[in-house]
Amino acid sequence: MSVTDEMVEWAEEALSHEAHAARRAKIEAILTQLREFPDPAGLPVGSTQRFLAQRRVDRLLVRAGALGFEPTSLALKKEMGKQIAGASLGIPL
Repeated sequence: MSVTDEMVEWAEEALSHEAHAARRAKIEAILTQLREFPDPAGLPVGSTQRFLAQRRVDRLLVRAGALGFEPTSLALKKEMGKQIAGASLGIPL
């Protein structure tokens, strides 16, 4: 599953639970932009189109992160870091 797909799922779920109008509008804007443009994974590797699409997704990822979105890859990195730190200190986590 790509980050774009993860963000779409998160945005749809967040919209169903969000009560604040300002936050809801920000999530709707992210969701609209995700649906409006193609997924970078579907574009030719090394193309300018893919590069621009990936930059757009990266910017949306930052905006979504400020609203509570955490991609699976980041969650895995955090968990691995926690396990490594615990192992180096001799603390089972």
